[in-house]
Amino acid sequence: MDNKNIYEKYDWEKLSLKKLQPKIEKILTWIPSDVKTILDVGCGNGVITNILSEHFDVTAVDRSKKALSYVKTKKVKASADDIPLKDRSFDLAFSSEMLEHLDDKTLKDTIRELKRLSKKYIFITVPNGENPAKLAIQCPSCGYVFNRPNHLRSFKLSDFQVLFSELKVIRSHAFGPRTRYYQPALLKIKLKATPSSAWVPYYWIPKADRHTICSKCEHEFEYPYKFHPIASAIDMLNVLVSPKKPYWLFVLMEKK
Repeated sequence: MDNKNIYEKYDWEKLSLKKLQPKIEKILTWIPSDVKTILDVGCGNGVITNILSEHFDVTAVDRSKKALSYVKTKKVKASADDIPLKDRSFDLAFSSEMLEHLDDKTLKDTIRELKRLSKKYIFITVPNGENPAKLAIQCPSCGYVFNRPNHLRSFKLSDFQVLFSELKVIRSHAFGPRTRYYQPALLKIKLKATPSSAWVPYYWIPKADRHTICSKCEHEFEYPYKFHPIASAIDMLNVLVSPKKPYWLFVLMEKK
């Protein structure tokens, strides 16, 4: 579930330049030399957008008024699936860490908009083969189970070859801190056999960073961790069967 109000309540200052500096530096090296204009769709607080705007003519799009207040370049308040700009207005359409938040219909319409607005290139970054259920938490008010950062889906390179079949993938790369994901069968057992308080240990998410908002009922709460022997045993087994891999997937595509 993707609740628009969540993004107005979100603490956008948590997304800092310091945390994303290595990623931003990599993004800058990937942008083709003939690009002058960029559309950043789902720009959030502009931590990437503002750096891009130092090098390119950038227009930022986000549906959150609060997020856009941090953006220092041209900006448009709009949903990614309905952007009020002219066809083929930008050399490159860019989106970082947004597609994984979208439901099926919104994803389909957003991809249509990226294709429509780009003259030549589309550049996407997403989590690399993520299993969203790894960070499942349960709202104590309504009981809804959701991914902590509100990720609804996972992507691998082959997904882009299908979703953007009219384009040619000219570059792809897994990059970033090495992160251990969760074997799906083990995770399914863990979520069924143990209480929600045992799902996300403190060594995954620090105690000081466990405030969240339910994406269904908008209840704000802290989600504590309580040790559970079965959950801990499954976590340890997962370490043996799930190797770490780079967190981000970068995909650069060109219109044929």
